[in-house]
Amino acid sequence: MKKRWLSILLVCGMLLTTLPSAVFAEGEEPSGCVCTAACTAEARNPECSTCGAEDAALEDCAKYEAKQENELKNIQEPADPQEKAQEESKATEPAEEPTAPAKSQVAVRAAANNKTAAVQAAHTHCACGGSISAGDHTSHSDVTYQPWSGTSGISYTNNTAYVYLTGNATLSGHLTVDGKTLYLCLNGKTLSSNGSGKIQVKNGGHLVLCDCQGGGTFKGATKDVWGGACVYLYTSTFDMFGGKLTGGKVTGGGGGGAIALDDQQCVFNMYGGEISGNDGNNYGGAIFRKYDKNKPNITGGAFNMYGGTIKNNEAKNGGAFFSTTGGTVNLAGGTISGNKATQSDNDAGGGAIYMRGNGTINISGSAQITGNSSSLDGGAILMGWGTINISDSVKINNNTANRWGGAICLRQDSNQVTTLNMRGGEISGNRATKEGGAVHVLDKDCMFYLYDGKITGNTSGDGGAIYLNQEPSWLIMQGGEISGNTASGNGGGVYIYRTRSVCQLYSGKIENNKASGNGGGIYINPRNSGQLRVGNKPLVQNNAVSGKANNVYLPSGKTLTIEIGMSTGASVGVTTANTSYPVAFSNAYSKDYGKCFFADDVNAHVEYKDDQKLYLVSGMVPRTLTVTFDPNGGTLDEADKTKSLTTGETYGTLPVPSYAGYDFAGWYTEKGGGTEIKENTTVTVFGTQTLYAHWTPIHVHAYTQQVQKPEAMKTPADCTNNAVYYLSCACGEVSTNDADTFTAANTALDHDWGKWTQNSDQKTHTRICKRDASHTETENCHGGTATCTERAICDVCGGVYGDLVAHDFTAEVAEENYLKSAASCTAKAVYYKSCTVCGEKGTETFSYGTPLDHDWGEAKYTWSMVGDVMCSATKACKKCPESISAVSNVATYAVVTPATCLTDGLGRYTATFTVDGFPSQTKDITLPATGHDWGTTEYTWTPTEDGYNCTAKRICKKDKTHAETESVPAAYAVVTEPTCLTAGLGRYQASFDADWAEDASKDVPLSALDHDWGAWKPNANGTHTRVCANDSSHTETDNCGGGTATCTELATCTTCGETYGELAAHDFTAEVAEENYLKSEATCTEPAVYYKSCKACSLTSEGTEQEDTFQYGNPLGHDYDTEWSQDETHHWYVCKRCQDVAELEEHTASGWITDKAATAKADGERHKECTVCGYILETDIIPATGSKTKPGKQDNTKTRTKTNAPKTGDDSTLLLWTALLGVSGVGVTGVVRYGRKRKDND
Repeated sequence: MKKRWLSILLVCGMLLTTLPSAVFAEGEEPSGCVCTAACTAEARNPECSTCGAEDAALEDCAKYEAKQENELKNIQEPADPQEKAQEESKATEPAEEPTAPAKSQVAVRAAANNKTAAVQAAHTHCACGGSISAGDHTSHSDVTYQPWSGTSGISYTNNTAYVYLTGNATLSGHLTVDGKTLYLCLNGKTLSSNGSGKIQVKNGGHLVLCDCQGGGTFKGATKDVWGGACVYLYTSTFDMFGGKLTGGKVTGGGGGGAIALDDQQCVFNMYGGEISGNDGNNYGGAIFRKYDKNKPNITGGAFNMYGGTIKNNEAKNGGAFFSTTGGTVNLAGGTISGNKATQSDNDAGGGAIYMRGNGTINISGSAQITGNSSSLDGGAILMGWGTINISDSVKINNNTANRWGGAICLRQDSNQVTTLNMRGGEISGNRATKEGGAVHVLDKDCMFYLYDGKITGNTSGDGGAIYLNQEPSWLIMQGGEISGNTASGNGGGVYIYRTRSVCQLYSGKIENNKASGNGGGIYINPRNSGQLRVGNKPLVQNNAVSGKANNVYLPSGKTLTIEIGMSTGASVGVTTANTSYPVAFSNAYSKDYGKCFFADDVNAHVEYKDDQKLYLVSGMVPRTLTVTFDPNGGTLDEADKTKSLTTGETYGTLPVPSYAGYDFAGWYTEKGGGTEIKENTTVTVFGTQTLYAHWTPIHVHAYTQQVQKPEAMKTPADCTNNAVYYLSCACGEVSTNDADTFTAANTALDHDWGKWTQNSDQKTHTRICKRDASHTETENCHGGTATCTERAICDVCGGVYGDLVAHDFTAEVAEENYLKSAASCTAKAVYYKSCTVCGEKGTETFSYGTPLDHDWGEAKYTWSMVGDVMCSATKACKKCPESISAVSNVATYAVVTPATCLTDGLGRYTATFTVDGFPSQTKDITLPATGHDWGTTEYTWTPTEDGYNCTAKRICKKDKTHAETESVPAAYAVVTEPTCLTAGLGRYQASFDADWAEDASKDVPLSALDHDWGAWKPNANGTHTRVCANDSSHTETDNCGGGTATCTELATCTTCGETYGELAAHDFTAEVAEENYLKSEATCTEPAVYYKSCKACSLTSEGTEQEDTFQYGNPLGHDYDTEWSQDETHHWYVCKRCQDVAELEEHTASGWITDKAATAKADGERHKECTVCGYILETDIIPATGSKTKPGKQDNTKTRTKTNAPKTGDDSTLLLWTALLGVSGVGVTGVVRYGRKRKDND
């Protein structure tokens, strides 16, 4: 009993620990708040025991509620009349987009509640709002933002600031974030540029833009903008979580209507928000990455898009994004739509993205590029030099190009190539006016790898999906699907243009494409004949031209290439321009892959011939067709949804689907339009075909149409009332129900007024309606102009009304009858003003014309040469006694002609006057000659036939053209004689007559005589010697040299002609492929091997230390048996020479083949064999027809079927059963021990 009570107490204790602590505090009384003003997040009352507590909340303050009421009142009733008007207009406008909903009264109240909550929470939130986890933003952190007016300064703490916009504002200049981090919440407000101001983030700065209320906007700059009209980045980062960047317009040479990344270290991360309605001028309607033509990215930089929208921006190149310096664009989410590239020449394009310069574009996740357009190439993307990667559930759809590449155009840049890798996603609904509805592979060496994904519903002139242009351009298809594309010209799926353009098909599907010309699936241009290479398991089927099968179109003389072995399930339809069968359509290949191809022409089939090529051969063969019936919105029993047929027969009985509210209109080859298929239609296609149900709505009158026609008239219109009509049905039926009426706007006839007639008061006029005389209008006469002689005439009724007006003495007429006083030298003529209407003279006057001016006579000048040289002048007026005089400034002096050694010079004084009418005056003086000033005499030696002449010359220092010279021949004498080894000395001596020249001498060296050597003579020891003829004691000895020793002869000295030295080694470098040099003969895989020989004597290298060898010729190649080698599981070919094994494959089992039919009494026989090599895989007995035993169910002793029951190897539940066994054991043990214990206790 005690143990039971102890157990109960323990259970109660445990329950008590689960109760919240608030239960025990329920009876406590809180201390009272003593605040006299409401506390805020920034300022709390530390003296109050309630608000000053460490964990106190704002709402604990007694004054908090009153403050919130004021806040709510301020929100609901804006103090600014303009803001109030804006709120009222927003409440009545319809919502255009989810990002900026119209504020009804409910929305205003909701916004007020949100703002109240924001006040309570002191504007605290994560930059993403707590809803985004992508890129580097994988965790959420709420921070508190401080209020900011948009025009005041921003305070940073530890180089970081968090601010929210408190109201609409306009920047007075740039908002610059220099090396700091700014979190800016737009808070539903609008921050506008003043025309040139924008947000600048530079030098490692970081901008985070968000908008917690929705509808927040930054309106960009529109004047003096080089680039980045909203946000300009330099070596910095920009994270965008919300808000809208709009209205930016580039006016300079840069780009980026919204954002400019002005160096390669900038990073822009877009998590949300919107960039729309911007104009990048030349480059990047929304985003511009520094322009440096053809310069590859070498330092990084990226644009990462995880969400948000970039739409309706435009530029000449790159409607949304532009870069020619590469970089990385990662699109993992969000939408780029409705952007435009407007330039239509100079290789322009990129409706959404234009990139060159070794960049990378990664498009993954749920990213969408839709509805963009280019006036030239690349409706979505133009890429030159770089890589595009497409994967996941990406959609690139409904883009258009006015020339090439409705979605993507691949180009070359600086001879560097572009690669497109597609591993998923969809490129659909795009259009190119000329070539490549989806992708245009334009320049040489550009490559498109298609691994997975779908290219569908695209259209173009040629190449509905893909166009291969320059050579070589590549499409390597290893998976994916190209289907449902259309070309109005050739190549519904793929167009191969140039000779070395290559399409490799290893896997994937090219199906259900259409062309109006040729090549519903693949078209090869006949003039250039590009290359089609196939292998493995491609599917090219159900493509058509004008409703007929046309899969691969081969021009005359052109074949496709089987590049590697093909697998079961491959299916390629072929059409040849040459229909004079047989026509070869493949290269020679050692294996028959005829089953992998079929003729598009139902009157032909495929055969493998002795030359190992595949041919189209005349002759119809039955082909199967599987028809799928698509009810197209209706319903159809599962059993009726497919049907198997054979070419040549009729479709026969067709199923009848149902669709509520519609009548069945028949089966057609297209969902909309197409050709109707009836029961008696002959089957001309094969493979697979989908037929679509067409429907006609069952008509029920719906009187919703407002049609103004006579039979629908209920009440005609009159002068002031609109006509009333009955509503009509779309079929034309008119309702007779008075409830089904509408008033036709603007149908009132209006009054048919008569002419206005002046009334007897000569002040008013009246008109009367012709339709109803009771309708009249009277108004005052008006118009016309009264003068001082005539009354005004009414513009409406033509009657005279009103009074005459006073004279207007404002006319200024300069005629003799108005002259008061004539003009003088200094005064104008004066006239009386007159009336502008009647010309009567008034009393006021006006001046007219110009004064006559003085007529001055010639001036007289006098020079004063004492002290400062000056000039004075006077002249008198010819019309009046007035005269004027002037004294010049101090005259300036200049030398006109300098004096020389022999001639006089000329000096001149010039005087200028400050009084108008007195020109400058000059006075000349003579400068005496100066005489010569000779310089030092110089001597020049000139060689002659006999020796030297010496010339003495002196020049005047004042004038270098003045000179005196004397030239004399010099006498010669030898001073020291030369020898063989030492030089001598000679001397020339000159004497002059002029007293200003002194005697001069010149020493000349005499060269040593040098040796006069005799011929070289051999010394018989590998040296030779020669003797000087001048001095026999002078001799020279040297080693023999020159010549070339061989392996058979010594070298001959090129100086003395004697042989010397030793024989040379053999040169084993000659490669002679002859029998006497053969080391080993050629094999299947290795060419023949020969010994090298001596170039000089042909000696073989065999037996030498190196024994050098070389290979020559080609391997013989394998000579495989023509019959298969087999075992129970595989078949293969064996080489006759080396026993190598080729084409080792598992057997492919056929169906049962009857060897002997069963009779009523005797059993039959049947077997399965390999469809490739014929190996018997399985045999069976067919019971006699009188037996009740089913085939395959007879006694095993009569069956030779080879079976191996495989072990499953499945032990996945072993641990589970082991665990259950252990738990059961513990449970049983516990029960037994408990029972024993009770028993022992009892």
